[in-house]
Amino acid sequence: MEIINKNSPLPLYYQLKENILKALKKEEFKVGERLPAERELAEYHNISRMTVKKAIDILVDNNYLIRKQGSGTFVNDYQKNYSISPLLSFSQEMEKKNLNYSSKILAFKQVQNKKIAAKMNLKAETKLLELERLRLIEKKPFLLEKTFLEFKRFKDLKKEELKNNSLFEIIKSKYHIQLNKAEAEVEALIFDQKISKKMQIKEGLLGLYFEQISKNKNREIIEFTSAYYRNDNYKFKFKFDLN
Repeated sequence: MEIINKNSPLPLYYQLKENILKALKKEEFKVGERLPAERELAEYHNISRMTVKKAIDILVDNNYLIRKQGSGTFVNDYQKNYSISPLLSFSQEMEKKNLNYSSKILAFKQVQNKKIAAKMNLKAETKLLELERLRLIEKKPFLLEKTFLEFKRFKDLKKEELKNNSLFEIIKSKYHIQLNKAEAEVEALIFDQKISKKMQIKEGLLGLYFEQISKNKNREIIEFTSAYYRNDNYKFKFKFDLN
C-alpha cells in the first residue's frame, strides 16, 4: 500500500481511503482477507487513529470493507458482476443468476405529465399510469425506476400483478404486445438528497441515470422508463434483447 503524502493539499483521510481502494483493485488484499488493524495503519502512515477510522468508515459505508465484531475489518465482495437487460427483464435475470432479489412498489397512480407525454409521442393531456419501484439485490438497493404507460391502454393493470411478475412479461402475455425495440440514453451523476433517501443510501454517491423508451412492431412507444442505478460497488454490463 502506498504511503500517504503529508505535503499534499488533499486531506489525510481521503488519501488513505484512496490508497486502500487502489490496493483493493490491485488485489493486494483479497476478498475475505483481514485488513491491518487501525493501530497498525496509523503507525505505518504516521497519522492518528482517528484519521484512519474516518477513512475506514467511509469504505465500510460504501461496502468495500466489512467490520466483524471481535475479529477486525475485512475486504468485502464489493465488485459484483451483473449482466442484465436494463429496465426490461430484471426479475428473469436475477432468477437466472440465483440471486436474492426483491422489489418495493413506491408509487402506482394515474397522472398527467406533459414532458413525459411528449417523450412518448402522446398529447399533453393524455392520462398516464406511473409505476415507481425500488429494486434490491441481496437486500441492498440497486435500482430506482419509474415507468410510464398510457393509462387508456393499461387501465385494468393491477398493482398486485406487479409484486411477483415482470412488467414486460405482463405486457406480452396479458396485453399481447410484443416489444421489439428499445432506445436508451445514459449519463453519470451524483445522487441528490431526494434520490438518496429513496434508495436508502448516503447523499453524494456516484450513480448512473437511464432514460429508455420501448416500442412495439408498429414503432409505437409503449413505455417510458427513467432509472437510477447504483455504481459505487457494482460492475455490470447491459444487454438489450426484447425478443
